[in-house]
Amino acid sequence: PGGIPCAPPRIELSAAVAGAMSHGVWPQRLGRQAQAGETTIVEPIGVSASAPPAHRRPQRRRRLYQVWPSNNRFCCLGSLMMGSERDCAVIPGFGWSWANCCAWSCILGPTTFFFVALAPTLWTAFLPLPIATALAFATTIIFLILACCSDPGVIPRRHIILATQSEQHLEELLGYNPLGVGTPTGQLGQDSDRMVPRELRERGFAWCYTCQIVRPPRASHCAECDNCVLRFDHHCPFVNNCVGQRNYHYFMGFTTSVCCLSVLVLPTFAWSMLSDWGGPDGGLRGDLGEQPVAKYALIALGGAAGIAACLLITLWVYHLFLISQGKTTKEHLKGRRVENLDDAPAFCAPRGPQLFDKYAWVQLDAIP
Repeated sequence: PGGIPCAPPRIELSAAVAGAMSHGVWPQRLGRQAQAGETTIVEPIGVSASAPPAHRRPQRRRRLYQVWPSNNRFCCLGSLMMGSERDCAVIPGFGWSWANCCAWSCILGPTTFFFVALAPTLWTAFLPLPIATALAFATTIIFLILACCSDPGVIPRRHIILATQSEQHLEELLGYNPLGVGTPTGQLGQDSDRMVPRELRERGFAWCYTCQIVRPPRASHCAECDNCVLRFDHHCPFVNNCVGQRNYHYFMGFTTSVCCLSVLVLPTFAWSMLSDWGGPDGGLRGDLGEQPVAKYALIALGGAAGIAACLLITLWVYHLFLISQGKTTKEHLKGRRVENLDDAPAFCAPRGPQLFDKYAWVQLDAIP
């Protein structure tokens, strides 16, 4: 103590003792096996000669969906991809925003009341109505889940392409190299001119400073999800996802089916509240006459659902107009001129394959 520090001592053991200790056997239990013979050098703890050097140690890997760098959320082992919910999250980290919660409430609330309070009477009075309502409700839920939880057409960022070594695969799918020419400098004006080949710039291809990739003419960067999306239409908070090339069909299916659902449910709801239909004692209106709280709650629910339905029908008509023009919402609002619409229509074009493998293994230090 107090002297010069020295290295831990090296202990010499016989070959039998060293072999037994390597198998978890203590020397006092060896008996006659610990005999004189060749000796083995036992290094002190932490100075093992067999430990691989630091540069040879295996690096930690994760699936791509586990280290996805943008604002999207994956759940169910990566099978569902949802948009950003950072601005108005109900439960942070679960991809559930307040606008999306409002959409589900406006669908499930009136429809549940319809099936619980009105469908039993309609089943004997007018059978086609509850059957049509059930079909519209099922298609609405299916299309809403597909629009919420599917890839809208995300173009992977530069470091994702490099980490998954998918440059050649993307070039075959997209018809050009999304990494551009050379290495980006981080300066917007310089990279826009240098990284995008001249023939691509003349065709409307642009450089994304955030993703550091070359994106097609009709693709745009979504500020909410922080991704470039093929044929980007808009970011819809009610489905909590971007609407783009790969889920625009689901979005239109959802808006169409929910419009049909509202046409079936809301008029029946209003008729039951305002008339004596449903029984000799006044039906639903008679049942609620002695319960004013429940009556006004149902009126408020029906009014909110009616307003939402009117807005949704307006949105649906607007998108029918966009489909007839072959444009996206962003292109129409920005007044952007789109050439060669017949080559990539907004609705009738195929979805195309997903541009990234969410189950690919990537090194943790490759994804910032």
